[in-house]
Amino acid sequence: MRDNPVNDGVPAPARRRGVATICSVMILALQPIVFYWRVLVNPRQHIPYDLAGFHLPLISYVAQCIRQGIAPFWDPYPYCGAPIHADTQAELFYPFNWVAIFLGNHTQVRTLFYWVEWLIPLHMILAGLFAFWLLRRMGLRHPAALLGASVYQLGGYFASQAQHLGAISAGAWLPLALLAVYEMRARVRPAWIAALAVAVAMSILAGFVAATEVIAGAVLLFMLALLASREASWRIVPATAAGYLWGAAMAAVELIPLSLLAKYSMASIRGTWYLNGGGLPLESLVSLAIPNHYHIFDLEHYKLPYNFTFLYAYCGIATLVLIALAPFLRKSRARIFLILTAIAAVWMLGEHTPVYQFVFSRLPVALRGSLYAEYALMAFCLFAGITAAMVLDRLPARVPEAVLWGIALFTCYDLIRHGSHKPMNSASGGYKTVETEYRVPDRPKLPDRLRSLMETSNPPSRVDYTDAVFSQGVRGSDMLRLPTATGDSPFVLLRLLDLRRLFCSGNPWERLLPVTKFSSPVLSMMNVGWIAGAAPIPAEQVEKAGLEPLEPVDGIHLYRNPRALPRFYLVPRVRRSSGEAETLRMVSGADFNPAMEAVVEGLPADREGLGAGEVKVSAYMANRVQLEVAATAPAYLVTSEAMYPGWEATVNGKPAPLLMTNGAFRGLALPSGASSIVMEYHPRYFAFSAFLSAAALLGALVVGAGFRRGGAQ
Repeated sequence: MRDNPVNDGVPAPARRRGVATICSVMILALQPIVFYWRVLVNPRQHIPYDLAGFHLPLISYVAQCIRQGIAPFWDPYPYCGAPIHADTQAELFYPFNWVAIFLGNHTQVRTLFYWVEWLIPLHMILAGLFAFWLLRRMGLRHPAALLGASVYQLGGYFASQAQHLGAISAGAWLPLALLAVYEMRARVRPAWIAALAVAVAMSILAGFVAATEVIAGAVLLFMLALLASREASWRIVPATAAGYLWGAAMAAVELIPLSLLAKYSMASIRGTWYLNGGGLPLESLVSLAIPNHYHIFDLEHYKLPYNFTFLYAYCGIATLVLIALAPFLRKSRARIFLILTAIAAVWMLGEHTPVYQFVFSRLPVALRGSLYAEYALMAFCLFAGITAAMVLDRLPARVPEAVLWGIALFTCYDLIRHGSHKPMNSASGGYKTVETEYRVPDRPKLPDRLRSLMETSNPPSRVDYTDAVFSQGVRGSDMLRLPTATGDSPFVLLRLLDLRRLFCSGNPWERLLPVTKFSSPVLSMMNVGWIAGAAPIPAEQVEKAGLEPLEPVDGIHLYRNPRALPRFYLVPRVRRSSGEAETLRMVSGADFNPAMEAVVEGLPADREGLGAGEVKVSAYMANRVQLEVAATAPAYLVTSEAMYPGWEATVNGKPAPLLMTNGAFRGLALPSGASSIVMEYHPRYFAFSAFLSAAALLGALVVGAGFRRGGAQ
């Protein structure tokens, strides 16, 4: 009996394609879980470095706010206060982070880091599926599409940058952006403009500007390649621009606050000293063929002076062979993508190539400050995967399809074997061994001891550090609820950083500055009542500063600063300043006494004989402070709370202007007698930016719904 090529009305070729699609999708969904098996399924390892030390504290603070019913706008813990909603690294408006926060808050809050770790393979899955979709829409057969998607999903970028949550999150959306551009090559449709807008918005909300810029550059290169090959009409240019504008509108709730914060923060000057552009070292090219040549998998033998995580660019040995064959294929788009791969390679090597140095040095200063060439590894891996997939798809027809599947599956195995459970993405000990808001395994007693010391005042006095040995105290002050005048954010307010340099040491480009001048009145002015560090402070400096040594805890030396001023107090004298430069000169003077005077910008003249009185803190919350003052005469209230646009004050129910005081802080003129003072933080333009984002998102949903009703073709 003959085989029937039709089964239940479905032709056999279509049925085979359906099975191949399902198998490919399942493989792409399972590979990242296998890649992180020891992290997620059998937790004997965790994703190390910045994921736990930098990203978790930010997400943890947002999670705490949600549990307490507080809008996560202002973070009062690091740097005397900071606008966390404007710090794109917190990914406050990135929807996938809210999944981790929800699961952490509503399952068992002590597992928040576990759910944050899941965000890495989740985005690898998205990256693989979007890349597979792109390659299938480009006409490639299933095994070729699987190979190309796996190269991107498991290759050098996602395998080596797991610690950088924003970079991984953004990388998932690059293939979708390219797919949208590709679908508009001949005919522009609103649905694909909307798809591009979603990809752009998600890459922005993912929180790492450098990765967002790589995506923009890769989209531009892809579009130019389509135009150069005459595969696209000129209409693709305005359509792509429209997609980016739409995406920016969708991400306005983050972009508008970020632009304001960048203006006032260290980010505004980064381009003035970041002159070379960064980039992977040339030695990273060796890893394309021999991943462990420089012992990046066994770090006890690693000798190079570079960050070892930037020495892994492996995309599979079969990928390398297929790319080498690309120049020999005639009338194939593989040649075009080979050129894009080469351009991306020069880009990711950055300052180590004369071409990139020439281009980078001529970019605007503001743009230079946000570029990290090494993250162009993202574009390199995707273009390399597409090139290899196109070559595999063009192998002679006489090659059995089983061989193509074999090459694709071998590449999957090869990438997992070389990339998973390596020092760049895995460290010993499951998620329960990582520092969280509930435990600091290396120093279990220190956070509680510091809180008990600091909470003797209301609000708690601040702690500062002579080094970064207690790293979570510096980088995770919000997670551990330890208010401090320091931190480790590229968006530290520039005025606050300039003040810190009066009692700290460090290079102009550094933001993590250890305390070195313990007798500085500015240190006391910032409400730093406690000093901590791994090394003891020399006895002569302890005596000069009047510090009181305490018993060390968990190997950390502690000192009390009895000269620390409260967070809120009145001064008998204010001195007028014309601006920041004059303020810094005045507060750094030998005669400056912050307990008796304040330097205020915006006053018409100096004022003497101001009223004295007690300042009572009746409420201190993240976004709201309520004070009660009884002054004997017109008075001036000094605070060590960071001044930032959006903070508003009322005195006895009437609006009162906040004045820049002592270089970086809020100050307020008060009338004689009793005053009830309320300071509240209302983020500037938040209502407008949130409305713009919501309207843009709604528009995308409406267009997408119409697209589904009308069909994909």
